[in-house]
Amino acid sequence: MLDFIPDNLQSILIIVVLAVLFLAVMANNKRNQSKLRDRRKRNFKTDYFNLKKEREDDSKS
Repeated sequence: MLDFIPDNLQSILIIVVLAVLFLAVMANNKRNQSKLRDRRKRNFKTDYFNLKKEREDDSKS
């Protein structure tokens, strides 16, 4: 497959590619966990009533 690249360079290249892929997966996992934590903190009932109150205040002004 990679016959034009020397054998020792092939192994180094494979390790580097695997490391980059591993780092990409870890970064994506961290981002997903952060989004999930933010989602769990939300309280839709209070957010709804706060938004409703803000809209009523804006319409009165």
